[in-house]
Amino acid sequence: MANQTLSGMSYERARNLLLSAGLLVLLVTGAVMYVRRVDPIEVAATLLFIPVFVAFIFWNARGGVIAALLAGVIYTLLRYPAIEAVGADRFVGLLASRTFAYLAFGVLGGLANRQLQSSLSKLELYDQIDDATGLFNARFFVQDSELELSRGDRYQSIFSVSVVDVPASVLEGLGRRQRDRSLKDLGRLLGASVRTVDRAVHARYGEVHRIAVVLPETAREGSNIFTTRLADKVGQYLSGKGATLDGPLVHKSYTYPDDVTGIQELREEFASIDRVEHPESEPPTTAGYEPSVEERRNG
Repeated sequence: MANQTLSGMSYERARNLLLSAGLLVLLVTGAVMYVRRVDPIEVAATLLFIPVFVAFIFWNARGGVIAALLAGVIYTLLRYPAIEAVGADRFVGLLASRTFAYLAFGVLGGLANRQLQSSLSKLELYDQIDDATGLFNARFFVQDSELELSRGDRYQSIFSVSVVDVPASVLEGLGRRQRDRSLKDLGRLLGASVRTVDRAVHARYGEVHRIAVVLPETAREGSNIFTTRLADKVGQYLSGKGATLDGPLVHKSYTYPDDVTGIQELREEFASIDRVEHPESEPPTTAGYEPSVEERRNG
């Protein structure tokens, strides 16, 4: 299937990881220089890369340039007693090279950080994989169901959607690692249990883990049978993992064109999930599917 496991990373998370790693490298470098009895002013000069680094991480090249200029001024002040003692001529090259190093670090780092932000923002915008299970996510469902609705209008074809709801409380008795592993394994199980043309989706909807499967060219009878078997399979799997089920899992199926209202309501629910999962990106629209079946057929 196309929905192979893919762990997405937001820019904020990537920035925090980069910040932690960069600060660690700079601090370790300064500590090694200090242990080797390098000139304390040169140790301080190395540590002055830290504010430049922090500035371009949060404010890109502009912040990096401002922090670099301030670092150059501070380095000059640290060298001022020696400059006053022996004259400025001997330190001009050193001061210029240090200031240039700060500026290059700030500008190039800021540009790279901006590119990273842009790339990860685009990746998040087009993210269609659910991190918890490796199945498709809410955003994919909204977009995919829109394509199925459009295809149904144009070619008068049918499709169905199977939905199974798993209460989040069912998994609360499991440890965090066991719960995460169970969801991953469930995703692999479902991915291997559907046809190649079917698309399995998982999303957290309030206190419910919602599993939906888009079934192209599937009529109501086939959809009902599939949905019942899907609910039984998920229930048996969770029971085998030690989860406590009070009864059969809530499940329902929708078939287009008869259940267009139900499908639209389901799409709006998934769109609201997507707005929570991707608050900074433009959500896919659910507009344009309010008309009755007859209106859709005619136009």
